[in-house]
Amino acid sequence: MRIFALSDIHVDFELNMHWLGKLSSCDYINDTLILAGDVCDEIDRLQKALSILRAKFANIFFVPGNHDLWLRRKECNDSIEKFRLILELCREIDIKTVPEKITESNSNNGVWIIPLFSWYMKPEDGRGSLFIQKPGEDPSLPMWSDNHYIKWPVLNDYKTIADYFLKMNEKYIHKKYDLPVITFSHFLPREEMMFSEDRKKDLVRLAKFDRNPSFNFSRVAGCSKIDEQIRQLGSTIHIYGHQHRNKDRLIDNVRYISHCLGYPHERQTGRIYGIEQGVKLIWDTSKDFPFQDEFEESY
Repeated sequence: MRIFALSDIHVDFELNMHWLGKLSSCDYINDTLILAGDVCDEIDRLQKALSILRAKFANIFFVPGNHDLWLRRKECNDSIEKFRLILELCREIDIKTVPEKITESNSNNGVWIIPLFSWYMKPEDGRGSLFIQKPGEDPSLPMWSDNHYIKWPVLNDYKTIADYFLKMNEKYIHKKYDLPVITFSHFLPREEMMFSEDRKKDLVRLAKFDRNPSFNFSRVAGCSKIDEQIRQLGSTIHIYGHQHRNKDRLIDNVRYISHCLGYPHERQTGRIYGIEQGVKLIWDTSKDFPFQDEFEESY
């Protein structure tokens, strides 16, 4: 039994849709893919991409990312309505968005895979933000497309949008799981995920080569409350996306993996690497798992 990870496939780029099509149609027919968000904001194209992957894998698990909830085409009244529309689409084409046990044939050997719905918390949202101050930043985030294409309804019972999505996961938190747990979210669950293990070196490098000095990604990176749920579930591995930087780190007995396809220009300029071999193998019952690949992390 094998499980693979992938995120941020952004099939609004034709090169990325072509990349999906080139994945083997026979190598993964008994395998599971965890897809951690950001497929496409166009519903028909999102459905096409998910259907392509569904034909290649035995199981697909998916959570929507921020790009998936954009309303550039006014197909829904707000982004919660679109979120629900995407979940319904997933049910229709057999894409899994709720926890499920995956086992080997004729065996109880396997894992639980638990999707975690999520959103980021900005510093003004209070506890849970991954915000790190950046000199010279523009806190209004004028270049951040979510500010233009995301629309939320009034949610009087929730302090933040992040809390709304986290609440959806709570019914799974206190259940007992009889096999190892793998969780996944679109957004980052910890501040460390924005850096390699040499954080000081990363900050120096960013200050020197920053392409967008006024933009502070940490304002919209994720939410530490995701990690609280990961820990409550006793997760062994957590898959995430969003940052377009591929990483594989073990922190306090949880392995955090990001394996993004990203934008074509990011791959061409070396800002994303490790994707050359395709989807990332994260679990294999024929080997000693979990293991960590040996590759240099990128910021």
